Amino acid sequence: MNILLVNPPIPNKFKIFDYCDEEGRDAIRKRVLVGPPLALNELAGMLPEENVLIIDQKAEIDSNPSYDYIDELIKEINRFKPDIVSFTCLTAQYNCVIKLLETVKKVDSGILTSIGGIHPSSCPEDFVGSKADIISIGLGKHSYYHMVQEYKKNRANPDFTNIPGLALNLGDRLVYTRSLCDMSYKEFKENYLLDEVLPNRSLTDRYDYTIARINKRLHYISTSQGCTHKCNFCYLWKMTNGYYFHRNVESIINELKQMDRYYLIRFCDANTFGDIKKSKELFTRIIEEGLNLNHAYMGDVRTDTVIRHPDLLELAAKAGLKVTVCGLEATNDEELKKYGKDCTTDTIREALKILNECGIYVNGNFIVRPDYEEKDFEGLARFIEDNPIYNAALTILTPFPGTEQWNELKDQIVEWDYDYFNLTNSVLKTRLPEDVFYKKISEVYKVSAKSGRKFMEMYGEKNQRAV
Repeated sequence: MNILLVNPPIPNKFKIFDYCDEEGRDAIRKRVLVGPPLALNELAGMLPEENVLIIDQKAEIDSNPSYDYIDELIKEINRFKPDIVSFTCLTAQYNCVIKLLETVKKVDSGILTSIGGIHPSSCPEDFVGSKADIISIGLGKHSYYHMVQEYKKNRANPDFTNIPGLALNLGDRLVYTRSLCDMSYKEFKENYLLDEVLPNRSLTDRYDYTIARINKRLHYISTSQGCTHKCNFCYLWKMTNGYYFHRNVESIINELKQMDRYYLIRFCDANTFGDIKKSKELFTRIIEEGLNLNHAYMGDVRTDTVIRHPDLLELAAKAGLKVTVCGLEATNDEELKKYGKDCTTDTIREALKILNECGIYVNGNFIVRPDYEEKDFEGLARFIEDNPIYNAALTILTPFPGTEQWNELKDQIVEWDYDYFNLTNSVLKTRLPEDVFYKKISEVYKVSAKSGRKFMEMYGEKNQRAV
């Protein structure tokens, strides 16, 4: 069976470009995410007996802005003759996905179409009346495998109703199968997590996932699913009903041993250090196996974890952890409480100091609220200047469907075009005039670039050569 998996484009909609100079644009462009669609690699890994093709249209359009994603999909369908075409979907990809689904059915109405990812999981009703035959809700490896098997066995009249984690599109409504979130921790971990099945990364090796500054290849690995915390702006913890699943460490080591062709390995977890015991075991095993000699690692860590377990971060640094992504979010305690963060600005400062002393670069993410005044931007800039953050990412507060923040703020949304839900645009009304708001963000990005260069020296020459 021929199966086509597609990572759609993310539209390059940046309102800020209308208000900033070239220096500001350059700083913002560096935020473009480089990396493979690991979820599609994982689905392909579930289907070793099938003829699977992955198209990363986001990577295509990032490298070639004139890439015509509709026309290229048509060409690929005519060439590959897929039986099933499936898409992954973030909110910012939604409009492209709807067009791509329509394209598939126009070329061949007999192709089975499916859609999965964060947006379909958080907002499946958005696909009522679309050309998606099946919507996968939640972690989809088990569901997708059995969907394919059912379609192979019973092509003329498949029955997907007994496969958990699906919504079947009847045109004017969805019919839901058993929810994965109805399952106990034990049932899901034993039967549905399937973390022993390794991704098929070879299907995306033709794409140039290279970090330009160091000219090294990147790939992702998942060491856990879900999250230990419940931040109100995030949906990931809801996909696993609040459960946190850490993979068996030996299965992670086995997978890392098969990733020699990638230098920088990104642990793409919501919280790489969510299970302290397992994290210690993982980084110890990486050192024992010599997997720190030819790789650099990047992971996510909470600042309160750094404070409580500085010895673990020292171990991780020895194991090759060169970069941590920290959701710093805010520079004052009142704002941190609004996001459900269990930390203070003092915690953040101390954690940054510890990470710097370990020789680990900090990539700090901050949320810019639409109600920011000039003094708030000034405070943010000062914080970035005063603390060892080699790269500060400014994400504009965006209430995404399915999050608690969406329920709180959806009545205030003024920009409903999902193309703009990419964390660089304010979809809520700004307190400052729009041009001033975006100019202030641009100015902070410039401060971040200069500050990052200053703090790079604090991380030592060894790390500068490594990452």
